[in-house]
Amino acid sequence: MIKYILKRLLQSVIVVLLVVCIVFFLLRLMPSDYFFTEDELMKFTETQKYAKLERLGIMDMCPDCHGSGLVGEAACAKCVQNPQDAKGAGYVNRSILSQLGDFFGDLIQFRVFNNKGKEVKSEDPISLVSYLSARLNGQEPFGELKEGYFARPVFNLGKSIRLEKNQYVTDVIQKKMTVSMEIGLISLAISLVVGVVLGVAQARCKDRLLDHIGTGYTVLVNAVPHLVIYTIIMIAGASIFGLPMRYDATAPNPGLTKVLPIICLSIGSIAGYMLWTRRYMVDELNKDYIRLAKLKGLSDRKVMFRHVLKNAFVPLAQYLPYSILLTVGGSLLVETFFAVPGMGPELTKAISRYDLNLVQGIVLLYATMGILGVFLGDLLMTLIDPRIKLTGKEHVR
Repeated sequence: MIKYILKRLLQSVIVVLLVVCIVFFLLRLMPSDYFFTEDELMKFTETQKYAKLERLGIMDMCPDCHGSGLVGEAACAKCVQNPQDAKGAGYVNRSILSQLGDFFGDLIQFRVFNNKGKEVKSEDPISLVSYLSARLNGQEPFGELKEGYFARPVFNLGKSIRLEKNQYVTDVIQKKMTVSMEIGLISLAISLVVGVVLGVAQARCKDRLLDHIGTGYTVLVNAVPHLVIYTIIMIAGASIFGLPMRYDATAPNPGLTKVLPIICLSIGSIAGYMLWTRRYMVDELNKDYIRLAKLKGLSDRKVMFRHVLKNAFVPLAQYLPYSILLTVGGSLLVETFFAVPGMGPELTKAISRYDLNLVQGIVLLYATMGILGVFLGDLLMTLIDPRIKLTGKEHVR
C-alpha cells in the first residue's frame, strides 16, 4: 500500500507539473502586449514597456549595448528590430525555459509580515533557495527586523496583471475559493443525502409510482437546459418565498442570499446521485448472494441496508473526494447567474482579460484538485470494501 501511494503521488506530481508547463509555454507564446492593461498600452512609452517586461522576467537588458540600443554609433544588431530607429531598444527576449525556471524558483517565497499578519511592502520577497542559502552562510536575509515583524514562507504564483491588478494570485484565489467552497459544500451535502435516499427508495419501489416519478425527475433535469431551470427557481423563490435574487454578502441577512444558488447547485447533483444509486442497487439486487440472504430469512430491510446499499455505494464513494475538492472551482453558470463572487467565472474572466498569471494559478489549482480527488477516491474505495486491492497480482484496481 505504501509503495502504491508513493507511486501515485509521484505520478500525480509529474502530471500536474506537465500541465503547468504546457499552459506556461502556451501563454508565453502570446504577444507581449497582453502583459499590459489598456491604460498602460496607451500611456507607456516603448522604454517603459520594455522596463515592465524586464520586471516581469519576460525580457532582459541587452548584454551588448547595456540597454542603450547602440553599440558605438551604430544600432545594436542584437536588440534593435528596426536599425533606422533605435528608440526604446536595449532589451532582448528571455528564453521560455529561463522564465519557467524563475516561475518554479519563486513558487515558495519568504516575505515579511507584522504581528497583524499584514505584509510589509518595503521588504522585497526572497525565494526559498536564496533564503536558505543566506541562512546557511550565517547571514540574515532581511537584515535586522523590527520588533513584531517576522519572515514566513508563502506560496507564490505571481501577481494579477489585469483582472485584480497588483494583487497576489494566491490572495485572489483564496478570496474567491472561500465563497465557492461554502456554497459548494452545503449543496454537495444536501444533494448526497437527498439523492442517495431517493435512489434507495426508487430501488425498493422498482417499477412503481415512486420509481416512475424519480425517473421522470432525472430525465427532466438532464433534458431541460440548466439556465431555464435556474430561471424558474429564481422567479419562484423570489415571488413565492421572498428570497433575494442575487448573492450579497453585505446584506442584513446574507444567509438568505445563498439559498437560491445552493438549491440550483443541488438540483442537478440530486438527479445524478438518484440515477446512479438506483442503478447500482438494482444491479446488486439481482446477484446470487442477495437471493441467498433472502432464502436464509433476512428481512428486506436488513438485506437492503446491510448488503445492497453498502456494496452499491462503493462506486459512488470513488467520486466523493473528487466532488468535495472540486467545490473550490465553483460553478460557472450558477455563480454568474446569481452574481456570486466565487471561482466559477474567474477562469473565464482571466482568459478574456488575458490575465496570464491568474490563468496559470487557476489551472494549477484545478489540475491539483482533480488528480488528488481521483487518488483519494481510490483509497476511500479500499476502506469501504476491503476486497478491492490497489496493488497485487489479483483483483488489481
